Amino acid sequence: MRSALLFAAILFVTTGCPNYVPYLPDGGRARVNCDNAAINVPVTVLDKTGAAVPGATLTLDYTSAAASDSINDVVLTDGRGIGLVTDQAGPGIVRVQGKLNDLSSDIAEISFIGTDCSTSVSPRSLTLQLR
Repeated sequence: MRSALLFAAILFVTTGCPNYVPYLPDGGRARVNCDNAAINVPVTVLDKTGAAVPGATLTLDYTSAAASDSINDVVLTDGRGIGLVTDQAGPGIVRVQGKLNDLSSDIAEISFIGTDCSTSVSPRSLTLQLR
């Protein structure tokens, strides 16, 4: 009787407990309740006079420690001249350049810093001026 109760308790803990998290190969436990919300960095594009530029192109070059190759992407600015850069490749650097017709900005960098459970970014916003 006692061994049957012990067996039932072990069976419940290993199979029926909803919070059971198995050990990882390195001996640690998998992280639970992570905040995996995407971080968006607003990038404002300004013309030579300092006015916001709607419809400008943001060229993004993601370089990440997690990716073997860089990822390239393009974002258009909205009616207020703002485009959102989102972390797509994990921790690393995103090189950003604004373009409109024959004008372009200098290349700026956004650093995504973090782990599999948390991420931060520097800077939190960016302004690019076309020349």
